[in-house]
Amino acid sequence: MPKKDLYIRTYKIMFAEYPDVVNVKEVSRMLGIGRDKVYKLVKTGEIQKIPCTRSIKVPKANVIEYILRCI
Repeated sequence: MPKKDLYIRTYKIMFAEYPDVVNVKEVSRMLGIGRDKVYKLVKTGEIQKIPCTRSIKVPKANVIEYILRCI
């Protein structure tokens, strides 16, 4: 299965109850980690954020991509 197809299929299934753009608290719940760890992942660029606001907003697709890279 091509990588793009995997991302598309996973996106439709994984975290369906979450909006397309999530905040740090939601990322923390999605990954089962603390908020400090989420801030570290964003700061190091392991999870890409949306650079347009003062608060951290993360596309749900970036969280899924991070998970797929880790497995």
